[in-house]
Amino acid sequence: MTSTFLRHMFFVQHLANNLEVTGVWQEEKSFKPEIYAKSEDDEKVIADHFFARDESEEKYFGAYNNLNLQDDVIHRKLSAGSINSQEELDIMKEYKPDIILVFGTGILKDEIIDLCPGNIINLHLGLSPYYRGSGTNFWPLVNGEPEYVGATIHYLDKGIDSGAMICHVRPYIEIGDGPHDLGNKTIQKAVEVLPSVVSAHYSGNIKPVKQEGDGKLYLRKHFNADSVRKLYENFESGMIEQYLADKEGRDQAIDLIPPPTK
Repeated sequence: MTSTFLRHMFFVQHLANNLEVTGVWQEEKSFKPEIYAKSEDDEKVIADHFFARDESEEKYFGAYNNLNLQDDVIHRKLSAGSINSQEELDIMKEYKPDIILVFGTGILKDEIIDLCPGNIINLHLGLSPYYRGSGTNFWPLVNGEPEYVGATIHYLDKGIDSGAMICHVRPYIEIGDGPHDLGNKTIQKAVEVLPSVVSAHYSGNIKPVKQEGDGKLYLRKHFNADSVRKLYENFESGMIEQYLADKEGRDQAIDLIPPPTK
């Protein structure tokens, strides 16, 4: 269960190439960042940021624009907010999934969670529990903390990103990386880890870690053009270079869970 951008296409195709996938649900995104602009200049700042994101996704995932799935794989393309509809739930029930992998959908309602209790794994962008809510790889860069860019693979429960954690993934950060490089490197690495996570899940080699601590919570309403400006100011002022100069010391503040063995 995922969405429709190139990063989500990569997610689907990589899993289809490495696992026995029986169904794919892709739900359109509903986030419209331009509504948070307060002026024409704000609109341009926000538009430029997301245009750069799309260009970066093309660079990293452009080869996955068209999916190559087996003929017997059901493929559902949905409008925003419709993945929880009774129609989709009925179709999901017909396929009796053993495990559900999730990346980038809207909030899944209890009826879907009840299809596979204990067997739904979510790829959450952001390092839990340090950054929570929305934009969890955006706000660390606004706050000058690139070490907190990453992903958390966790079991999905009926809370919001509250399920027990399986592992963390962080990108390899290099001088010259921009914000979208870091985001796409994270996605690439996390998706590549997922087949091993599934194998470890079935072999019983996962030791889930309960999420504890509140972390920093950001909601969609907190997003604005000034935060985008601050992000790019941080890059221009040497944020990445400063982090890499003290990488070992800064990384020690983060308690990371490594990916499981099969």
